[in-house]
Amino acid sequence: METKSEHSKTPVYFWLLAIILILIAIQLVMVTAYEIKYVKIKAGYYEPPPVFETAANNAARKRLLWLENQLAPPPLLVWSNKPPPLLEFRELADGESDADWPELAADDNQIGSFDIIETPSQSSSSRSPSAHLTTSPNAAPNAAPNAAGQVITVTAYYVRQLPDLRTVKVDQRKTIFISSVLPHILRANQELIERRRRIEIDYANGSEDRIRKWAELYAVAGVNDLHIDQLYDELMLRVDAIPVSLALAQAIIESGWGTSRFARQGNALYGEWAWSESKGIKPLSPSDDRAVVRSFASIFDSVRSYMHNLNTHDAYQNLRQKRRQYRDDVQHILTQQLIPTLDKYAEDGDLYIRKLRNIVQTNNLNLYSNAVLANAN
Repeated sequence: METKSEHSKTPVYFWLLAIILILIAIQLVMVTAYEIKYVKIKAGYYEPPPVFETAANNAARKRLLWLENQLAPPPLLVWSNKPPPLLEFRELADGESDADWPELAADDNQIGSFDIIETPSQSSSSRSPSAHLTTSPNAAPNAAPNAAGQVITVTAYYVRQLPDLRTVKVDQRKTIFISSVLPHILRANQELIERRRRIEIDYANGSEDRIRKWAELYAVAGVNDLHIDQLYDELMLRVDAIPVSLALAQAIIESGWGTSRFARQGNALYGEWAWSESKGIKPLSPSDDRAVVRSFASIFDSVRSYMHNLNTHDAYQNLRQKRRQYRDDVQHILTQQLIPTLDKYAEDGDLYIRKLRNIVQTNNLNLYSNAVLANAN
């Protein structure tokens, strides 16, 4: 009986090599046909002023990262691999008010990180939060109430990236998006307030070297020429929190409630630009061949970058001035004052302003103005 020659057998490694080559070919087709390209940024979220990548630009970025580590390293978050907790919407019966709901027990096992009650008059399709909400018994004692007189306590629950929200119903998509992004916004603002306090301490102690380093980190012009008092004044203008409702509204618009390709593949919630293909995703029809939408390793990195951009870029000088002017007002008034200063954030400036106002109003985003983190890590 004849047997097959050993040489006629196909080696296993041949099939492995064939599979690898097929996968590479598929990837090349995707990149060529759809221009899908995503490479995580390699170093931090800082983008120094030069618009195109050069050796000097890379050196400047390394310098900024070194300064940050010297002055105030970014927080280390405990990441969760589970889906984000959902906001819980409850229907009110006729004639019932939120006062009729019992207080939540300290060991309550609700799935939501905070609870929102939806009034019967609201559309079940939009599910925009109403002014009726229950407040957690763990709310920070010194936290200021929102316009409705309540404080929302948000669990410090951090996910690295959003789930795919394209096939999720609109009401649930909004709930998941806000549940996922809100803790990151609150933590990034908390970091800014902590840095502001450190700067105040450094100034009070007469630490000129540290003040100049802070000024360099926050892109203050004339770091080596200005008096320390002038640098401190400019830092107080720049190192400050961004209103929560404004940060949510811009994330909603720029990411399409988390459904955009840039948000899904690159955690890019705010549509920031970079000028090297190694730092982001190339749009299908870019206005500049070298422009990409910046990618980030996590949602938190995207939020921090957005806030740093508003706090340092020359285009938002007016925003920073308005923030100082209305800093002591309630947050929803501050948000309304800052929205018109973002006309340079998008090419359709006036239309973008109207979009922001509409998003804040129709989704009642001012509800989250005085949200506070519980058990922040």
